[in-house]
Amino acid sequence: MPSLTVKEVETRLETVQCAICKESRFGVDQRFMQADGEWRGVCKKCYYSFPIYTDMEFYQRTQPDIPYRLKEMSCPTCNQRGVSLNFRITMSVRESIYFLTCTSCHKTFPERSSLEAFE
Repeated sequence: MPSLTVKEVETRLETVQCAICKESRFGVDQRFMQADGEWRGVCKKCYYSFPIYTDMEFYQRTQPDIPYRLKEMSCPTCNQRGVSLNFRITMSVRESIYFLTCTSCHKTFPERSSLEAFE
């Protein structure tokens, strides 16, 4: 699986809103980048921080429903089914967002996770 660069992740984060201030300007705090693929995202306006998970191979091995769900998800651009999971974030205790790429048209888009329930 190709590894993501910090710039790629920061660019893709601009497609979602901060859980606190609703802005879409984020950075990756490189001081907290872990070897296991856990990073830290920070809103550039209000400094809210949240985890970014980039090791999707491990995640898909430990969450058996995820690969099946990814095969059934539709692209908002071409409406074809099947996406790949690039990385995910937990924006708040009630909001996990997947960053996906369509396997047909290769467009990238975020999707709120319906698989992770937080209580």
